[in-house]
Amino acid sequence: MRGFPAFEPRMRFVLAVLSALVFAAAAMAQTTPAAAQRGFWWEATKGNQRVLLMGTLHVGRADFYPLPPDAMRRLREAAVIAVEADVFNVAKTGPIVQRMAFYADGEPGLDARLPAELRRRVEAAARRAGLEASRLWRMKPWMLANTLVLLEAVRSGFTPAFATESFLFEFTQQTGKPIAEIESLEAQLRIFERAPAELQIVYLEQVLQSMESGESAREVTRLVDAWSRGDAAAMEALLAKMRAGSAPADRFVMEQVIDGRHPAMVAGIERMAASGRLHVVAVGALHFFGPNGLVELLRQRGFAVRPL
Repeated sequence: MRGFPAFEPRMRFVLAVLSALVFAAAAMAQTTPAAAQRGFWWEATKGNQRVLLMGTLHVGRADFYPLPPDAMRRLREAAVIAVEADVFNVAKTGPIVQRMAFYADGEPGLDARLPAELRRRVEAAARRAGLEASRLWRMKPWMLANTLVLLEAVRSGFTPAFATESFLFEFTQQTGKPIAEIESLEAQLRIFERAPAELQIVYLEQVLQSMESGESAREVTRLVDAWSRGDAAAMEALLAKMRAGSAPADRFVMEQVIDGRHPAMVAGIERMAASGRLHVVAVGALHFFGPNGLVELLRQRGFAVRPL
């Protein structure tokens, strides 16, 4: 494998959204070196239908790769690699992000919409990331929150250039395997875009509070460590803690960003399993766990699902 593709600034903003979809608006922090497991795999079968499921991280480090031999064997066995959204075509994704995540030219920016104290906190977060706050004010509140997540990740040594999806895209480029979407970027952005303006501000405030307290870093350190070890019990515990949150932004993340996407994901997995071509379906690891997770939902639809 050659080095992963470099991402232009607009693509980093796209991947900020995807980071938030997996890490539930948490900032990244340095963790211990990745163990040999590196992630989660399941096989789902129903009759003669079969699909491989891969739990991913949307940011990473170079030492996460190469993936273990068993993981590489499964990827080589697959006919198609499916990801949540194919964000690698910048000509296609750039206009979607611009339209949905940024204020149009001539509209007031966030610097004219946020209370003074919240602007100050955004500016402080930008300074910690080594970025001028003026570069952030055209973003809508949810996009700013997700971008702050990514900036915290980069500051801590993680980057979307080493996300699982980046690795998979590079793998498809090298092997000629097709890459498919289980959702779409527009569908993912719509989750945030349709949230009421007041909730978007609350979401931004909660991201800032989590970053300022260091709680988000601690939580995501546990998440990355659990992914690195393939520790399902730790993932279940982290998801249960997230589900116990009672703040409006907590409920938004669980009900819309995580659970709300699962029916469409399950329908997509069913289509891929029935296609006659073996798919590896790569989805953020948190989506597979819990009573409303993809593993349980697939079992309810008649699939036998076993961890690999």
